[in-house]
Amino acid sequence: MELQCGLCDHQYSQPRVLSCLHTYCLSCLETLVKKQDREGEVCCPVCQQRTLLPSSDPSTLPSDPIVGMLLEVKSVEAGAVTCTSCEENSSAVCRCLDCAAFLCSNCQGAHRFMKCFKSHRLVELEKLSIGDLASPVKLLTCTKHDGEALEFYCNTCDMLVCLKCTAIDHRMTSHQYVYINDAAAVMKERLLYLLENGRKRSEDVRVQLLQMEEKIDHVQVEGTRVKGEVDKVFHTLLTKLEDRQEEMRQDVETLYQRQQQFLNTQSKSLQYDEERLQAGTRFVEKLVTYGSTSDLLTCGKLVTSQFDLLFKQCTGNDTESMDVTELHKVGSFGKRVEKSGDSPHIGCIAVGANGNIYVLDMYSWLVQVFDKEGKYCFKFGGRGQSPGQLQRPVELATSTKGYIAVRESTTDRIQIFSDTGQFIFKFWLHGVHKPRSMVIDRRGRFLVEDVGKGRFPHGVVIYNSDGKLLTKIQCTEISKLSVNRYSLAISAQNQLLVVDHRANCVQVYSEEGRHLRTIHPRCSRLDIRGIIMDQNKLILILNNRVDRDSWYIGGLVVMAKDGTVLDKFKFPEKVVTHVALTHEGCPLAVLLGSSDIHVYGSIHTK
Repeated sequence: MELQCGLCDHQYSQPRVLSCLHTYCLSCLETLVKKQDREGEVCCPVCQQRTLLPSSDPSTLPSDPIVGMLLEVKSVEAGAVTCTSCEENSSAVCRCLDCAAFLCSNCQGAHRFMKCFKSHRLVELEKLSIGDLASPVKLLTCTKHDGEALEFYCNTCDMLVCLKCTAIDHRMTSHQYVYINDAAAVMKERLLYLLENGRKRSEDVRVQLLQMEEKIDHVQVEGTRVKGEVDKVFHTLLTKLEDRQEEMRQDVETLYQRQQQFLNTQSKSLQYDEERLQAGTRFVEKLVTYGSTSDLLTCGKLVTSQFDLLFKQCTGNDTESMDVTELHKVGSFGKRVEKSGDSPHIGCIAVGANGNIYVLDMYSWLVQVFDKEGKYCFKFGGRGQSPGQLQRPVELATSTKGYIAVRESTTDRIQIFSDTGQFIFKFWLHGVHKPRSMVIDRRGRFLVEDVGKGRFPHGVVIYNSDGKLLTKIQCTEISKLSVNRYSLAISAQNQLLVVDHRANCVQVYSEEGRHLRTIHPRCSRLDIRGIIMDQNKLILILNNRVDRDSWYIGGLVVMAKDGTVLDKFKFPEKVVTHVALTHEGCPLAVLLGSSDIHVYGSIHTK
């Protein structure tokens, strides 16, 4: 650990801690206070955070116990430790772990033969370890009651107290106090939590700082480029425009300087945030590693206050200004109906557990199957009333267990097929009055959205893996369910996600139908059409209104489960009618009037 003061570049002398958790020598801080001449405060020279100093006396600042302990270690290693038990300034030969004092040979003999020190542990300097110097049994004494050890911590007053204090000023009737070991354990757990979050926030700020540096470089390059463009334009104009040339250059320079100044200010602020977070994490790390119980309690409040301030100041990603990436089409595939040669009318697409792509052809009432490369494999279904034949199919869903479900509109029936197209069984949608979206959860249960009709409430109806009606989730948190497909999804924890298209949010329910939470996208207002789950992330499907009466799919938004927007994508075409996602994260889309499935580059590799 670095034991040099950042102001004088010498070894720490009487180290003191500022509220930003940077440590400096007491003498250096006294010089700094005089130099800055700020009434009642001092400004950290590294991160510029202010520390209140009502008496303008740096000696009132808390000491850095860890640096002090490490300085003792260094002194022991150099053999420059004097006795702290007498006034002879003799060289110390051992340390008492119970008194936390260095002893010369005379004091060592007295310690060994006096009855009051009989139980004390003496360790010779040659055998002394860092653990001995940081012994947790080191106790402070009460400033009000001489000789009384501070054995308790008053949670009401947030301070260390002795046994007499608990009987006089901190009685249990109005104060809550615990043993310092118990209080220190609670404080250490809290400090470890702050340490973990501080590291994460520091990394986030570091990423933002790198992004800001890139923007600054970009502005510099753009400023140079624009100046060159201005030169090229004006060299082609008549002589009478030459005066205008310099004026426009000045306009560009002014704009560039404003942007540069703005970005520099933001960059500087991020640098200070990063420095404060790093200083805080370093301080907490050494405190929880080497600090005694009294050190934890003495510095805990200071650390907590600083991290609370930093967490409020350090903002997250700017999702409002996030760039929207246009999806890049990498290919397409499809197959015409053999008999008539007509293009299929694609009603739905889905990706199976095996990676195959299942396409519902509403024209021929069958399902076409393609492999993950888009090569045609086989088909199943077809017009008819026999088991395995379809009557006006409108939707299909795939299961993680490998089977396919096809919903029919005229019969309100669902037929189940294997991933090779073999018919397994069928069941009817009892309890559903107006079905729309359908999904299969990880337990093999079938969930069908019911938008309701008349006196029948809307909700999600659940059937078991054999097609038997189980229950209906009322979804009272949603005023009206969407009539669009893709409004249901299943998470990796088998939780149900339902799109609330009016409130533009996602409602989350447990397997039993209990409402868990509401996810609001942390972004500007989105017109949500549906939802897809991908790698434990939510993929929002957005609406795109082409004209007054026509709505299509406009794009995709990748969102974390807490609502944080991670990426935004848009389709290059404006008339996308159906969408799905492969296991590799490649969007599949169907365009209005097209018989092909269009494939786009993976959204995982942005």
